[in-house]
Formats: sequence, C-alpha cells, structure tokens
Amino acid sequence: MKASKLVRRRVLSLAGLFAGAASSFAGSVLAGGEAGPISLRDQGFFYVGVRTQQSDVQGTTIEGQMYVGFQLVARKKHPYPLVLVHGGGGQATDWMGTPDGRDGWLDYFLAAGFDVYFVDRPGYGRSPNNRGYGELGASTTTQIISSLFTAQSRDYPGGGGADSPLVAQHTASSEPGPSASDKMLQEDLAELLDRIGPAILVTHSAGGISGWLALAARPKLVKAVLAIEPAMGITDTLAPLITFSPALAPGEQIQTEVRPKERAGLDACSLQPEGKVHTVPAYAGKKVHFVVSPLSFPDFTPRVHCSVHTLNQLGAIATMTRLEDLGLRNNGHFMNEELSNGAIAKKVFIPFLSSIK
Repeated sequence: MKASKLVRRRVLSLAGLFAGAASSFAGSVLAGGEAGPISLRDQGFFYVGVRTQQSDVQGTTIEGQMYVGFQLVARKKHPYPLVLVHGGGGQATDWMGTPDGRDGWLDYFLAAGFDVYFVDRPGYGRSPNNRGYGELGASTTTQIISSLFTAQSRDYPGGGGADSPLVAQHTASSEPGPSASDKMLQEDLAELLDRIGPAILVTHSAGGISGWLALAARPKLVKAVLAIEPAMGITDTLAPLITFSPALAPGEQIQTEVRPKERAGLDACSLQPEGKVHTVPAYAGKKVHFVVSPLSFPDFTPRVHCSVHTLNQLGAIATMTRLEDLGLRNNGHFMNEELSNGAIAKKVFIPFLSSIK
C-alpha cells in the first residue's frame, strides 16, 4: 500500500472496550476513509443454517451453513439494521471496499449510523461449498467479468479491461459455484432474521432473490428491501417457495402477457393480465426500492422497470431510481466498485434506508 494511502487510513475506535479508555484506543483498518469516521461498539461473526449430516466414513459433517459477519456502530442512528446480500459469484467482500482501495458501501452505511450484518451466501466465500450442491463449475475469468460487467462502465477504476489488475482483483474473489438450493437459502435467511430481529435487506444482482425469499418467509421481520439491479424469479423459479393469493393449484404457473414498450430503449414487460392478478400477501405494503445504472446492458438497464411493475402487481410499494436522473451517467452493474460508489450511497441508498422507521 502506498504511503499516501497509509496516512489516510481511518481510525476505528472500539467503543465499550477497555471501559473509560475507548477514546484513546485506536486500530487501523485498510480503507481510504472517504465515507468518514466509523466507531464500533462490537463486531464479529456467526453461522446460521448449520445442518449436520452423518457419514459412516467421515463422521458428522455440515452443509447449508451461511456465514454472517456483523459490525455494530457505537452511536446507532436508525432503528433497523441492514442485512447485505452479495450477488453472483461474489461474497461479502463486495461491500467492504473497491479493487483500488477506496471505501466500500459497508463503510458508508456504518458512517451513516446503521448496524450492519453481511452474509456469504451458502457455497460462496466463507460459507464453504459442498458436494451436495452439485459439481464444481468452471472458474470465472477476467474476460468474463470484463465483457459482462466492467468494460461497459465508464466509471470503473482502471478502465475495466480484461487485462486490468483491478479486474483481476475483483475476479480473485469470484466463487465458481454451485451454491445451495433456494429453499436452503430461504431457511438460512429466516433463521438469521429470527436471531437479529427486524431488518432492512440490501441486495445486489443475483443476491436479489434473497430479498424476495426473506420477505415471503418472514414478512414481519423484513421492514424494506433496497434492491440494486436484482435478479427476480418471483413468479416462476421461486414460485414454489412463495405463497400467492389466489393460491396456485398444483402445477399451475402464473400467466403473463407482454405489454407495449414504455419508451425507446426499454424492454417490453411481461406482466400479469389485469383482473387475473395473483398477489403475495407477505409483500403487501412493503417498501421496495430498485436502483438501476445507465450502462448495465443487456440484463438490467432496459428491464428493471419491469421488476418494479411486477412487485407492485404482487402488492408491494415499489419505486425506482435511475442513476442518470441524478446526473450519474457512467455507471454499470458493478457500481459498488466504481469511482462514484460513494455518491450513489449518499444520494440514493442512505436517504431511502433512513426513511424506513
């Protein structure tokens, strides 16, 4: 790390330790300090979903476990903690910093006074993979990461090319999968919420399904969802794990019809026909805020508005922010690592999260 970065390290004071001497105790953390000072009263980790399996050869093994890290601020300013769920082949480190050493969104949430829990979904990061999930997939390449995500951006540090050392830094955290089943993930999320109480879920990309599953399983404990270019699947792949009204008959699928495009550049949406709408009682009145970037093609920029309509049909109160409407015109799907990640946190995330009372 360069000396200039060293002198900008944030001081992290651990409130409550050494009784009366906390103000004089300081430890260094490897972050740029852009989010502002952070003071914690506690931090640590635990696992949920620890399922024991008996093997005549190996003895007792574990599967389905989900790592949960937490950092709790010294001066809590908001009633509900955040639960951060990473996307794709990533892990909780996606929230913790950027490949070029700047603060991650976790830092901005803590600096704003939120208690934060962050997970590695089963099969990723510190939630070890398991043969029971399936065969190991192919390793992620820098070419895949660049072509699908970083090269599209005009805000990715180092330009986002496949030969960039910063893209290599991102790829280094990528788990090839597979991961645990959606049912197992839902059970883990429910256990986590039962343990920590009411919370706001913040999801990104493939982690988006965690928001929909957690809402369905523990509607009283999920106070809102901040969905950053999330995966969906509520009315198809996830439907067996969600209770609809009217209830779906065995083998019945939710029917949709294609609506006209709202404007050029946006996909046509497939939504339930008027008068034949199935809702999700667990979603009723729940605030869900979607965030979409201008350069996340083809999966998100032209179609996230369809996800908003889907949630509203199901009974939620869904809204959306397009970053370009705030003057942020250069972002792609990995906006958590991009040069304007702090501006996104301050302009979009924290105002929405702070509104949940």
